[in-house]
Amino acid sequence: MLVTALIILYTDTRLFYIRSKDRWMFFGNGVVGLVFFSWCFFNAITGGSLAVAALLLYTAPAFVMLMSVILFHEKLTKEKIIALVVTFIGCGCITGAFAGNLIISRQTILYGLASGFGYALYSIFGKPATKRYSPLTVSLWCFIFASAFTLPLSGLSEKIVLFSDTTVWTGILGIGVISCVLPHVLYMRGLQQLEAGHAAILATIEPVVAAIVSFLFLGETFTWQKLLGIVLILSAVPILNRNAGKQK
Repeated sequence: MLVTALIILYTDTRLFYIRSKDRWMFFGNGVVGLVFFSWCFFNAITGGSLAVAALLLYTAPAFVMLMSVILFHEKLTKEKIIALVVTFIGCGCITGAFAGNLIISRQTILYGLASGFGYALYSIFGKPATKRYSPLTVSLWCFIFASAFTLPLSGLSEKIVLFSDTTVWTGILGIGVISCVLPHVLYMRGLQQLEAGHAAILATIEPVVAAIVSFLFLGETFTWQKLLGIVLILSAVPILNRNAGKQK
């Protein structure tokens, strides 16, 4: 939030302002979407398999496409459905969620599906906001509402001593800028240019990046299943572009 505010302060202070009647969009984007999906996702991880939790999170594009048809009158095309199925299978290959030796609890499934639904709401509330405001404005107010809701519940005041450690600040800045601010701003920019369903499917590039970074820097093995998953997810791009070409 602070990093986004500093960027706006440096570039254009007019981006700070939103109309009071539009606050519901930022509350939905920040609290109903971002906070809810994060809470459900971490509960899914705690209660079961990380692989299954990650896969169920990527049911989000399906929720986005269905809600976008109703709310934004987007077309549910054959290309979108094919791209959705292909990316979901690809995510399963990369995460290892299709392995036969996984034990999946009902709690993990429910939290996982709820995280996917929350992730979808993050896009659904973000779409109308990007039609009226800059991606920086949308990101800032999303973080403001999310922080206002979570800080009183975080117990952060009990761990204030940790902030005297420079390593902690390095982690905070790294996660805050590289893993939070930059992706959020870019995704909101994508929502400005694309249909919500289209943008949600393209956002599944995340497990591809995770697999490559884990192999290069964390020493994880690179199996043929992960390679197949990467190929499947990347193949969704030309499928969706074919659909975009037809619409033009």
